[in-house]
Amino acid sequence: MNQPCLATVSVIILAGLTAFAQDRPASPEPSFEVASVKANPNDDAPEGISLQSGGVRMTGFRVRTLIAMAYRSEGIQRFDQIVGGPSWIGVDRFDIDARSPEEPTPNRLPAMLRTLLRDRFRLRIHSARRNMPAYALVVARRDRRLGPELHESTIDCSPAAGAPAANADPDRWCGIRATGGVIVGRAVSAAQLAGNLGGYPTIDRFVTDRTGLSGRYDFRLEYSSAFVKPGDAVSDAGPSLFTALTDQLGLALRPETMTLPVVVIDSVEKPTPN
Repeated sequence: MNQPCLATVSVIILAGLTAFAQDRPASPEPSFEVASVKANPNDDAPEGISLQSGGVRMTGFRVRTLIAMAYRSEGIQRFDQIVGGPSWIGVDRFDIDARSPEEPTPNRLPAMLRTLLRDRFRLRIHSARRNMPAYALVVARRDRRLGPELHESTIDCSPAAGAPAANADPDRWCGIRATGGVIVGRAVSAAQLAGNLGGYPTIDRFVTDRTGLSGRYDFRLEYSSAFVKPGDAVSDAGPSLFTALTDQLGLALRPETMTLPVVVIDSVEKPTPN
């Protein structure tokens, strides 16, 4: 059964590694100062997120998606890495308006979501590991030559570069954006690309980076967004994502079995009214 596309939930690339634990004895995790959580009765509402100065607005989010976002930086790419819990976590939708005196940057947002899930949804989890089908992202050619649409980036995305001004060039951004059958990356590592690919229904597996590429890259990938099996090279609308990866980026997905982290839900509750 195919899962919804986690890769397009938001354009935020969550990076970094932290300890995989729900209760941490050290300094408390970042949290929102105030958070309004309301049920959204629209079953067709798209999941949308907007980071704003002093807060974040999330519309139509399922709890399962919130958990995936909160623990994505710790190896959770897919919904099948979230084990247990009642069925409503993948069905019921919620609107969240959360405020904080500290900016909810992409690096801070996962920890803030973990606190929100613990406090408002009474989420309690423990970590485990399970053997699961996966793909390794590798360089396709033996001479390690990359494809024509993959280039080393000259964009500076470090914190020292500063955030662009409100009237700055709108094309100055870093990360991955996907629309239909087009995926565009700016200053993206191979590990970030691998994590993003794991969220597409046509891939339908966890993807780990085994390219050996250490830099950051710009790329543009065009493929048929229709569901195409790995063995099918071309559809009427264009190449499959598997074929496009090789022809355009010079990369390939090699099937393997991996021991992957999973989040096991011990308990979770619907939030109390605001």
